[in-house]
Amino acid sequence: MVSGIYELIGRIVVRLAWLRFGRQIKIAGGVFAVLAFAIGYLLSRRQPPEG
Repeated sequence: MVSGIYELIGRIVVRLAWLRFGRQIKIAGGVFAVLAFAIGYLLSRRQPPEG
């Protein structure tokens, strides 16, 4: 019973946050994806030390 109330409150808070900040969340997610890709690419292209 109590866990159901907490779950409902959590769903409401997430929905309100998404309605208010949805655009910013999407932009931040896109920026994070590009950074993760760039870092992965740079790490895959680095030269190992000789020796």
